[in-house]
Amino acid sequence: MCLEKLVHQNKEFAMTNPKAQWEKVTALNIDQNLKLGPIYSYFLLKDPKCFTFVLSRYKFASKMLKNKKRIIEVGCGEGIGALMLAGETNAQVVGYDFDESQITYARENLLIPFEEQNPHDRGRLSYEARDFSKDGEAKSAFDGLVCLDVIEHLPRGEEELAFLINCRGCLKEGGVAIIGTPSLHASDYASERSQIGHINLFSPDRLVPTLENHFSNVFMFSMNDEVVHTGFDKMAHYLITLCVA
Repeated sequence: MCLEKLVHQNKEFAMTNPKAQWEKVTALNIDQNLKLGPIYSYFLLKDPKCFTFVLSRYKFASKMLKNKKRIIEVGCGEGIGALMLAGETNAQVVGYDFDESQITYARENLLIPFEEQNPHDRGRLSYEARDFSKDGEAKSAFDGLVCLDVIEHLPRGEEELAFLINCRGCLKEGGVAIIGTPSLHASDYASERSQIGHINLFSPDRLVPTLENHFSNVFMFSMNDEVVHTGFDKMAHYLITLCVA
């Protein structure tokens, strides 16, 4: 049966029996629910627009790293971003965070369901507790790196420097890093939560040369809400860079 005829029959069936048609759709659901951790629960319940902003950043990173073989996310938090990277690429993905409670959450609430629903991908996603500013990964172990909403939490100076050295060190020559951070210029409009936690905000004029000290090429994009663009960076609320090792 040709596709056009099948679509026509489905439409006719849906018009005459919409409930049965909907039951056919819901039958494709999975009998498994994911449990959100405290961070993403906060976003969804208290600041839902921020929830969509964060997910759109990971969508951008997934597109940029689509053909990479080994991807590391540094500062993965509760692990949703690493889960998206594993789902949108065919890469081996590992998420690192210094907060052991968040790694435990990711392993128990995301990793197990991911492997149960995708048994052929078992072993392709993992989470590890590690402070990347003190303990980096093996040299040249990855060809893709994601680090979103992390560097603004690091004290400026030695800790920031050590962190970026380790980020560059774990990438192969020609590897790509996606590094994003809220813009200093938007700090007056940040939430109380952000103003407390963001101790090292970057302006566009500081972010690019800082990263150029570690990467051979740095391409900066601006971001407003869910939109990544190349517009006037001083009006952006978020800065997202593509860095080539």
